[in-house]
Amino acid sequence: MMRLIKILAITFLFCGSMALAEEPAVASQALTAETELKQELAVRDSVMQEQGNACSVEKDSLRAVIETEKAKSENWEKSYNVVKKNNEVCAQMLSTSIGVNVNKKEKEDNDRRAAALATSSSFLGGVGIGLLIMWLIMK
Repeated sequence: MMRLIKILAITFLFCGSMALAEEPAVASQALTAETELKQELAVRDSVMQEQGNACSVEKDSLRAVIETEKAKSENWEKSYNVVKKNNEVCAQMLSTSIGVNVNKKEKEDNDRRAAALATSSSFLGGVGIGLLIMWLIMK
């Protein structure tokens, strides 16, 4: 019977030590779970912060692209207006030049006609005077 008491005592001591050993294990597991949770939250927060930084960088990049496109658009509009104005001036100068050339050509044609008329009339006048002189001589 003594042996049975010794065995029971040892069993109780063993179970008690196990129970006491489990409490720190449970506490350490709870502490470990809490630590893991805090680490996961820290990782989540850092990821969210990195995504927020990435979003702000992307937003800034897109703003820069929009500003660049606006500047390009304004530049193209200015260039278009300059080309349009130059084209209008060129068209006016061309029409004036064409008008001047047409008037100049008409004047040259009139001068040629007048010169041809003067030449032919003086030739015919000379022929007429020559015939008149021949007629006077023959008569």
